[in-house]
Amino acid sequence: MDNSLLKLAKASSSEKKHELAAHMTGLLAARDGDATDSEESQLMNSMLEGVYTSLSDEAKQQMSDTLADATAMSAGLAAALANEELPIAKAVLERSGSLTEKDILKLAETKGQDFLLALAKRDHVSKDVTKILLNRGGKEVKHTVAANLGAEIEMPEFEALVKDMPKQLGDRIRHLRKSNEELLEDLFKDDGEIAAGTELEPKQAKMSPKGWLVGIKMGKTTLNKAVYQCAQEHNLLDAVALLAFFSGMQTKYVHNLMVRFDSTGIATICRATGIGAMEFQAICKERCKHLKFPETTGSKWLTNYHMLDETDAKRLLALMKIKLKATARAEAA
Repeated sequence: MDNSLLKLAKASSSEKKHELAAHMTGLLAARDGDATDSEESQLMNSMLEGVYTSLSDEAKQQMSDTLADATAMSAGLAAALANEELPIAKAVLERSGSLTEKDILKLAETKGQDFLLALAKRDHVSKDVTKILLNRGGKEVKHTVAANLGAEIEMPEFEALVKDMPKQLGDRIRHLRKSNEELLEDLFKDDGEIAAGTELEPKQAKMSPKGWLVGIKMGKTTLNKAVYQCAQEHNLLDAVALLAFFSGMQTKYVHNLMVRFDSTGIATICRATGIGAMEFQAICKERCKHLKFPETTGSKWLTNYHMLDETDAKRLLALMKIKLKATARAEAA
């Protein structure tokens, strides 16, 4: 860390502290995928925690909005932001992965309805937090929990909540939750236990996945264009590689979802990565050829895709990754 930043940290004026906070916030947010235990991240977090109480609400608001998705933000800084008034706390409450389970439980046990509603929108809500939200929350909080596919909820409680919703909405949520629970269970089954087609094979292509990635990063093309072209070239294997990269899922899992006899998994990956309806339809058409299904099956898959909105897809993708990481840790122990 350069000396100018260390001098800013020691400065006593409010202006200098705000200047430091803005600079550190930007640097910390840029450390995408970095762990909080790296030396650089620890120093940045320490600096921000050191000046935190001197910052204006406007500066804290900017910090919350900027760092809500940052993996390098410390648990202490996340907890401080989450305990501010709702306009400041909201982004961290809804999105931050730096909040510990202990802090989330305490917030759920002590805060008001607006805070509970924000917590109910998190990509993953543990079973313990869900119970508190359902016990303390009002109707809006409870319905938000029921509609959140990333919320771990007992089926009797879920069914009771769904009955209180408009029928069409309740049926949609029930269908999605059932499909997603089956998908999560299948992630951990042996290949022979899952109804799926043969493995995908390499095909001749005008551009490799690495070439597409370079073009996307340079802004010369888009993931949608790349995936569509792969489908047009009957090259689902390269489409798998691109979807794996942008979803953060291991290639083997995306491959397994691509050759399954249903569409829930691959629809989730596509929705979460921003793949459009036309591009997904092209994938469905090629999947039908590979699996030797009639094209009408692809039309049904497209209907399922439309039932799953982007928010639901991102939550389910986050839940899949959480469960896969937990399993990997358990196997390594």
